[in-house]
Amino acid sequence: MSGKAVFMLILLILSRPAHAQATQSAKRPEPIATTVCKILEDPASFNNKLVQVHGYLSISFEYSTLHSESCSGGMWFALADDSGPRGLQMIVRGNAVAGTQSPDGHWEPPIPVKLIRDANFEKFDNYLRQSTVGAPWSPCGSDCHRYQVTATLTGRIDAVSNEIHAAHLKKSPSEPSDRKGYGQMGLFDAQLVVQSIQGVEALDLAHPKPAK
Repeated sequence: MSGKAVFMLILLILSRPAHAQATQSAKRPEPIATTVCKILEDPASFNNKLVQVHGYLSISFEYSTLHSESCSGGMWFALADDSGPRGLQMIVRGNAVAGTQSPDGHWEPPIPVKLIRDANFEKFDNYLRQSTVGAPWSPCGSDCHRYQVTATLTGRIDAVSNEIHAAHLKKSPSEPSDRKGYGQMGLFDAQLVVQSIQGVEALDLAHPKPAK
């Protein structure tokens, strides 16, 4: 093999990792700026998409949910490393499977998201750690909270189909769960799998001023 051919072969081998990295970056979707309310209204349209939303958290022994003050209801709140936020102790998951069906009928896996444990996450986690002020002997136990934590969150939405969502809207609150959704007992038509957290604020419920 000539020296020129060897040089070209080495150049091709060295360029492959950079090319693969550039291809992966090109395929990585940009988050869609939206709201909790829009997702709750039409969860299927956001399924398997990366979004950025602002909302406040409600976390208790069995529930981890994200809400907006602009509408009722909430979606399940999950961390991308499957660790669960502080305060959530026990969960019986629903039967919904993350991913989406392509137009040709093939099942596509959920887009990968990786939790970023940076200073913003540590601030968020610290407020959750401080938030529970209840005790086993208090009237509301571990469901008493000191802070209402709000943040801007980036992550993947997993959602049920339009048919399941429509059926859930017609369901009476007294009916048992069909477990076809996400989160505790499959009660939620959408879940946010969080990749990163920004703009963390905490409202001290005993002294309602935003905590710094």
